[in-house]
Amino acid sequence: MDIYKEYPREFLSTDDIMGDPDTIRKAYDRLGELEVNDKDEAWKWMEAWSEVNSATSEIVDRAYFEMTKDVQNKENEAEFSRIIEHVVPLSEELEEKAKQRFLSFPEEWIPGDFQIAKMNSKWDVELFNEDNLPLNSQDMLLRKEYQKISGSWITDFDGEQKTPAQLRPLLESTDRDVREKAWRAILDMHMADYDKLNDLFDKILPIRREIAKNANMPDFVEYKFKDYRRLSYTKDDVKAFRDAIHKYVVPAAGRIIERRRQKLGLDTFRPWDTSVDPDNAQPPKIYEDIVDLKDKVARVMGSVDPQFSDAFKLMDKKGYLDLENRPGKAPGAYMMTFEEERISIIFSNFVGTSRDFDTLIHEGGHAMHGFLSRHHLKQAREVPLEFAEVASMSLELLVRPYLDIVYSEEDRERLGIKQLESTIMFLPFMACLDEFQAWLYTHPDGADREKRAEYWSMLTAKYRPTIDYSGLDKQAELGWQYLHVYEVPMYYVEYGIAQIGALQVFLRSLDDHDGAVKDYRHALSLGSTVGLSELFEAAGVKFIMKHPEVLEDMTNKIMKQIGL
Repeated sequence: MDIYKEYPREFLSTDDIMGDPDTIRKAYDRLGELEVNDKDEAWKWMEAWSEVNSATSEIVDRAYFEMTKDVQNKENEAEFSRIIEHVVPLSEELEEKAKQRFLSFPEEWIPGDFQIAKMNSKWDVELFNEDNLPLNSQDMLLRKEYQKISGSWITDFDGEQKTPAQLRPLLESTDRDVREKAWRAILDMHMADYDKLNDLFDKILPIRREIAKNANMPDFVEYKFKDYRRLSYTKDDVKAFRDAIHKYVVPAAGRIIERRRQKLGLDTFRPWDTSVDPDNAQPPKIYEDIVDLKDKVARVMGSVDPQFSDAFKLMDKKGYLDLENRPGKAPGAYMMTFEEERISIIFSNFVGTSRDFDTLIHEGGHAMHGFLSRHHLKQAREVPLEFAEVASMSLELLVRPYLDIVYSEEDRERLGIKQLESTIMFLPFMACLDEFQAWLYTHPDGADREKRAEYWSMLTAKYRPTIDYSGLDKQAELGWQYLHVYEVPMYYVEYGIAQIGALQVFLRSLDDHDGAVKDYRHALSLGSTVGLSELFEAAGVKFIMKHPEVLEDMTNKIMKQIGL
């Protein structure tokens, strides 16, 4: 990959401000006027289309980045709202026309590595309905309210003002009373806005149902299935995956929790016991400050591949790493690529724990994906979500041989086991959240806030039966009010599919680390020029939706790695 290559505008003028609706219209008008009479002209048109779409997408993403840095900044909020209300719907409308023209090209004019882009465009055109443009904008603006509510959470804790992110390190404390106090403080902040978040979702749900209806889809689940371009598997495959997790992984997670309970000497395993080290070891302090963390991450990533370090440092040089937690900052972590510049950015909320390192490596995997596929036109670098997460989750595991840069030998071995345990324990939660959303948008009770809470509690008992929530009924009901439910609906099974792929990459790396890294890089460089199954194959692993037998075998191998 050439991380320093620049992509100057050739179709657009450097003076074209792609956040201005008039400029956007004129750009798409000029795109529509380009003559396309043969294969070469078709390719020139596709290059221009990629440039226009990339420039508009970057305007949206930059506005989101600035808004999440400080959800209390009125100017950033107003600009993001302007973009959502005036730029996004116009761009979607004009993009639909561009996709229709693309689909009208003779088959021989479309390169072979654009076949997935062609299918994606076909599905987008089939879903498009002009009546949904204002509804999509309303939905996006309501999503922003979730950020605003959760980003304002702060509480007095032992005489200091603390955000949820700043309290989470205490969940690793070896003092159980401290853990419980921190857990309850975090949940109390959420609980204070429980009704407000229910009110917000009550506004969101009918909009999403109307969007699906306008697109002639039976429900919002079917709509998002197509919207997320799930070309390679079905809803039945997803249900079978959840069922297999319940059969094979839930018991394995139960064995992990039981070992932790015994090591900790507990009568019962409570929700504030999930993060503490089972050997009662103190959480390691792995970095002094953000500068030190970035240096260590660059060195670890550079040990996997020197270019990864160079790309990470380039992002830092450009100011594209916003890592510290602070009051007013939106919660969570994400990576996005500024599509015109073709440079990745990382947003997070770090507070001094070892989990910060893991998160930065995870988001760094996404960023390397963006760099490795940056040479493709935009439509051929729109990577399937399921494989995008393979990029991030695999890198978390591929860096394991180099963790002496960060950890002592004792901590490295102990936390290595804890990391694999966490991957197993994550899968039941993923299945729980995915099944909840599948019910939420297809069952009439999804509109009833009490039924939502009841159904979530039932699924928690199904998928996480060994965590004792007795006496915590109200707190247990909060779990469905999760960021993804509000902001990226029906997006979660991708994490499970990817986790199975990443664990296979890890198991392969134990015998052939260099070969695993080589194939990992190659698969990431393909963008979306091949299908999902082919991307997994390029990485040297199997796609779980086509090879369900992988789950039982992989679970057994990982459990053997952690000594259970």
